[in-house]
Amino acid sequence: MASEMFDAVVGFVAQTRDMLDRANAPAAELRADMESMVGALGLLDGTTVEPVDADGVRAEWVRPAVVGLPGACMLYLHGGGYVIGSCNTHRALASHLAARAGMPLLVADYRLAPEHPYPAALDDALSAYTWLLARGFEPGRIVVAGDSAGGGLTLALLLALRDRSLPMPALGVPISPWTDLTLSGETMTSLADRDPMVNRAGLQRMADWYVDAADPSDALVSPLFADPTGLPPLLVHVGEVEVLRDDAVQFAARAEAAGVDVTLEVWPEMIHVWHAFGPAVPESEAAVTRVAAFVTERLGSSAPA
Repeated sequence: MASEMFDAVVGFVAQTRDMLDRANAPAAELRADMESMVGALGLLDGTTVEPVDADGVRAEWVRPAVVGLPGACMLYLHGGGYVIGSCNTHRALASHLAARAGMPLLVADYRLAPEHPYPAALDDALSAYTWLLARGFEPGRIVVAGDSAGGGLTLALLLALRDRSLPMPALGVPISPWTDLTLSGETMTSLADRDPMVNRAGLQRMADWYVDAADPSDALVSPLFADPTGLPPLLVHVGEVEVLRDDAVQFAARAEAAGVDVTLEVWPEMIHVWHAFGPAVPESEAAVTRVAAFVTERLGSSAPA
């Protein structure tokens, strides 16, 4: 059974979702609304934040008070349907992940649609990743992670690195990933009344803005339709009652069939990107701690207490 804290957050989300669902609101207003809702969430004690220019991509380092994985880092790609979201909206989640994993996160403020449709976000993710390599980070000590659209972008980045014969990171962690911008998953309909975070109408609008003149079934737009052969080990997190459950489950099945070391976890009762609710929500704390454990186990160390 979900905790009282989780239920309270879900209730708040359900009451405020209309703010991000207005049919005719321009992207700039949707961004401002998201900033006002989550941009002021607090950081964990000891977190430091440093804005940087990652080869032309605005980004920031989010560093924990204690580093338990020397030489390691995580490139984090925020969610928001490729239209909203920023370093500011995801700084609190980055702080939580950094503290639990014991490593700094580079949060990329990639360009957003509709002003910058595909492949702008992917190009920026590539630039941020190669910037890390140029800064001396070994690919075997880099984790790429992201939530929602950022989870799909995480997979698209891994596919692009493979296709360009660039060094692969150690791990990928797509959280509630949006892998199918054609919106063909059955749970898009069957769970429409269970997930207060996202819905088909909002996703369709964002997909139209992001895809623009591209093919929505292109593998680098919708990684569900890619051949995932050769990707690094993956931890895929998705909530049991989120509309994007099929996006995660079906991609994980394709990856496993292609020989990828993939760990799929469908968390009971959870909704879209529940990791972002903060350490005071037990389910969020448990999910972020699980991500940290996966990362630290695979990279050969242990997370800080």
